[in-house]
Amino acid sequence: MPQYYLRSKSAFDPRRGQIMELPGAGCFYALAALAMAFAGFTSIVVVLRQGTGKPLSPLHVMFTSVYIELGLMASAFAMLAPVLALFGISEILIWQISSAIMIAALVLWFFFFPIRRKVAAPEDRLPLRFYIMYGLGTAVVVALGLNTYGAMSNPGPGPLALATVYVLATASVIFIGNYSSYLRD
Repeated sequence: MPQYYLRSKSAFDPRRGQIMELPGAGCFYALAALAMAFAGFTSIVVVLRQGTGKPLSPLHVMFTSVYIELGLMASAFAMLAPVLALFGISEILIWQISSAIMIAALVLWFFFFPIRRKVAAPEDRLPLRFYIMYGLGTAVVVALGLNTYGAMSNPGPGPLALATVYVLATASVIFIGNYSSYLRD
């Protein structure tokens, strides 16, 4: 058994009968709020687009669902560790479980997104930003994997925050890259 398990404290303080704040909790709460604001903003843009009377193309419909998916995914990622802390799980285990759940969600999303995009726009080639974001996403999944296993150091909040920021950044890049198509099509 690794040494850090023996030193790990629970996020629950039995002497006070309350949950102790996780390291980086303020950052996670701010990221959750930012993710929800992003999902709300992109929804407003889509509603304004529909207000013009122009129907959404299959690609626009797919991107609209992606904006909301990624916004909610980032929000869920940001709230995952604080919610697990409510169960009195040790801090190290909170980071490991959160990392494993994030890996599962990201890998599934990475697998299905290109398929969905190809169905929505069979003639279009994937843009360069897609490959760049996938490369960065692979690095994030590796960082989460190392955090799950505790290979580089004691598991901590850094890779979780990185994954949450990556999801928000990916959503933003997709939104900015396609915003003009909402205006002209």
